[in-house]
Amino acid sequence: MRKNREMPDNLYSYIRNGVTYYNYRHPVTKQYHGMGIIKAEAFAAARQLNNLLSRESDLVAQVMGTANQDINHLISRFKKEFLPTKKLADSTLENIGYRLDRIGRDIGDTLIDQVDVQFIANYLDENYQRDAYIKHRGQLVDLFRFAIMKGLYPSDWPNPAEITYAKTDYGKNRQRLSIEQFKAIHAAADPWMQNAMEIALVTLQGRAEVINMKFADYKNGSIRVIRQKTKKHEHARIQIHCPELENIISRARLSDIACPYIVHRRPDRRKPAVGREHWAQLTANDFSAKFREFRDSCKIFDNIPKNKRPTFHEIRALGSWLYKKQGFDNETYVQPLMAHADEKMTEGYQKGHQDEYLNVRAELNIKDIISR
Repeated sequence: MRKNREMPDNLYSYIRNGVTYYNYRHPVTKQYHGMGIIKAEAFAAARQLNNLLSRESDLVAQVMGTANQDINHLISRFKKEFLPTKKLADSTLENIGYRLDRIGRDIGDTLIDQVDVQFIANYLDENYQRDAYIKHRGQLVDLFRFAIMKGLYPSDWPNPAEITYAKTDYGKNRQRLSIEQFKAIHAAADPWMQNAMEIALVTLQGRAEVINMKFADYKNGSIRVIRQKTKKHEHARIQIHCPELENIISRARLSDIACPYIVHRRPDRRKPAVGREHWAQLTANDFSAKFREFRDSCKIFDNIPKNKRPTFHEIRALGSWLYKKQGFDNETYVQPLMAHADEKMTEGYQKGHQDEYLNVRAELNIKDIISR
């Protein structure tokens, strides 16, 4: 029970050395703010803040169906009502599920109608950086767009996540993967990961495509691939003629596991996972975690911060550069292989593997200018 019932909501007092001090507790962020020692001013400020921050009365909230509904409730409805309508790839659903679960653990108990721009901005700034910031911010934008559509968040209020700073203006953080580093990781990796690395290097496909390749997709020296990120576009479906795959797939068949996926492994324990049809199949997050383990076991990365060490995705860039170095044309060969819509995207992957020098000439005759 409050010591002083006459005080406005969210205002608290304490006595130190015989002097009464007032603090205002923000109803959303839960942070305390000093309001001085003058009672009248503290009361007036608290009432004004309550009018600004308490957007709905309990009765209005009950009519709108938002009373006592928290972010966990919103996430649950988003998963059940919205995601199934999008026809997303399993790998995409897995990544979305990971972000939603993280948001639920962090702020799931917060009431939906108590979330404002400051709350979202503080949450993002305190918990995420770079790509993680961008992706979780985007997830929150979608989440509150859904909340507005479903009447869980008033339509006359702006989307609190959409107003926050997008933070897209930063350079590349992780380092390129060199051929020497590739060889070191390859030597340290288990056979199933060696297969995955070789497939990525020669076919220039990403993590999602590599772990979803099936033995049945390979026929007569060619393998059919659907690029997950661009599967709606005509250049996403490609059939890659790749004789090098014959040896890789032959080694993969030597596994004692009857699994339809070329890249597979025996897990430490069998457990169900969303979007997995076979117990030896790898999920995207598990695969990335195992790659990091093999990578970090190599001493050559000890002097590089973990957040800057190359990821599996860099094998795709390395392979693209190696194709260019061997004289394969970007427009007619490498770009279609990478399923890129334009050559600039391909060139972006090929940059950063070695210092490039522009050939210029300097032939000014200075004999008549400077006499010795």
